[in-house]
Amino acid sequence: MIRNIAIFGGLGIIGFGLYSYFKRQYELLTEFDWKVINLSFDQVSPNLLKGKIVFRFTNKADIEITISKFYMDLYLNNKYIGWIEDRSEFVIPAKGFSDIPIGFSVNPQLIISNVLDIITLSTKLKDAIFSFDGAATIRSGFVSTSIKLKCDCSVKNYDCKC
Repeated sequence: MIRNIAIFGGLGIIGFGLYSYFKRQYELLTEFDWKVINLSFDQVSPNLLKGKIVFRFTNKADIEITISKFYMDLYLNNKYIGWIEDRSEFVIPAKGFSDIPIGFSVNPQLIISNVLDIITLSTKLKDAIFSFDGAATIRSGFVSTSIKLKCDCSVKNYDCKC
């Protein structure tokens, strides 16, 4: 009888220890900030809209974090223009930051049906809202979670509200 109580007590302590470990790892994963530090359009033409978004992820925890996947839907003036998926791994050091560039390429002809919109695309980009909405998968050790990435950026001022 005492042996059974000791076994169940030991299993209970191990279970509580594992629960505490995973809970703390999850809390450490959520101790970071992100922001857009640069948005650029490298090529704007009727056939190609090419650019780059640079994110800065700042880790406040004492453990390093790995970002293993990005997925974002892209919008220009609230009109869906495409998506980005990147499965590269990026390491954010403990108590540090990393700048992560994500490139995108979109063919406006596949999205914008009006020929006048395609011709005036470059002038629209002088005062447009570029938006993205998606998520990134982050992990540390055995624990992983997804974080929401949503932002509206003014193309004219390169100012992003996230």
